[in-house]
Amino acid sequence: MIPSSMRGLVHSVLGHPSLYNLSQRVLGASEARYRCLDELDARPGQRVLDVGCGPAYYLERLAPGVEYHGFDTDERYIGWATDRFGARARFYCDTYGERHLAELGHFDRVLLMGLLHHLDDREANALLALIARALAPGGRVVTLDTCYDDRLSSLERWLASQDRGRHVRETRAFDEMASRHFQNVRGNLIALRMPMRLWLMTMSERRG
Repeated sequence: MIPSSMRGLVHSVLGHPSLYNLSQRVLGASEARYRCLDELDARPGQRVLDVGCGPAYYLERLAPGVEYHGFDTDERYIGWATDRFGARARFYCDTYGERHLAELGHFDRVLLMGLLHHLDDREANALLALIARALAPGGRVVTLDTCYDDRLSSLERWLASQDRGRHVRETRAFDEMASRHFQNVRGNLIALRMPMRLWLMTMSERRG
């Protein structure tokens, strides 16, 4: 196990937007996020909701003309993103909820990158139910999370256990959760530069 003092240092470093962005590139996590953007396939004129956007350093990879709305509760991340991308996007230092659904309406594409494994089952199901309602007809949701899976090596599984998120799940558990809210769910393991793999899910068609 990583000592608690070291965990605190890591959390402090990741709380700084520029250092967080650097760590994503060094570890290869940025490539996994770019893969999510490929899966998202957001096109000019479409509306994109990004819940848990962090500093949203990847926003420059989105096509021009996309209407982007990013949510995060970290003031430093939102401040950094607003300073850099505020001319082409809207950012909210808030938790996305019912009020925002009523105010902002439906979205064609939704990103939940690195978020579900920080939420317990109740919180994650509530968010997915809300996102399903916010998704426009023909829309798509893309998620990316630290995971456990039988295909992971012992080292990959150990590294997953050291994640900041307290609710890292088996890939089948992520799939089962998503399937409660969406009719179409597809998942893939995405490799990072370091010996670690993440679970990328694409969802569409609200259930019920």
